[in-house]
Amino acid sequence: MENTKIIILAAGKGTRMKSDLAKVLHEVKGRPMICRVLDMVKQVSLAEVYLVIGHQAAKIREVTRDFDIIYAEQKEQLGTGHAVMAVEPALKDYTGVTVILCGDVPLLRAETVRALLAKYRQDNLDGLVLTVKLDDPKHYGRIVRDSAGYVERIVEYRDASATEKAIQEINSGIYCFNTAKLFTALKQIKNQNEQKEYYLTDVIGIMVGKGQKIGTLIIEDEMQVHGVNDNEDLKKAEAALD
Repeated sequence: MENTKIIILAAGKGTRMKSDLAKVLHEVKGRPMICRVLDMVKQVSLAEVYLVIGHQAAKIREVTRDFDIIYAEQKEQLGTGHAVMAVEPALKDYTGVTVILCGDVPLLRAETVRALLAKYRQDNLDGLVLTVKLDDPKHYGRIVRDSAGYVERIVEYRDASATEKAIQEINSGIYCFNTAKLFTALKQIKNQNEQKEYYLTDVIGIMVGKGQKIGTLIIEDEMQVHGVNDNEDLKKAEAALD
């Protein structure tokens, strides 16, 4: 674990929360979401934690000031790929593994992150995606696999074909990557999609195109990767902790 970095994405506004408060500052059972994620990360004992902030950056710094973290600021919110690039200056000479987490996924457990890292190393992968299979995959990005069972690409719902929308395995937004290969691929992503954003998911297709191997860790407990995007999601997260 000592040669591992972690990036937590926490720069978004969270407009669907219908609130002036940045999404990751909303409380789940009396604790800001971002603090729940950072509490979990402390249990993993990772060496360095980078928190990507943007919207209400000063408030997030204040709320997280007691954690041993390094801040990276995403000045404009141009997508998840753009957010990860905010950490590139700090990690440009780092050759180890980086885990990417979401600041709005407050129920993920430390043992799952440890399992993610273990599988990445054991299978000698270049990247690993945490996934879950859902009866109703809704608007999540779909995992498209190749004939050998490795990830071929991740397709965002709004860009997916009818066949791809029928796939039940979804992307959690949680990953493990060879850091150098990740940043090389990030420099090649484009914003040619409906949202005009730089998707982190696009690095998968780029890496696969270079012959790099992307695996998955499928978990059964879908609530661990439950993302909070609106107040209904927030209620579900709180209910899961009862």
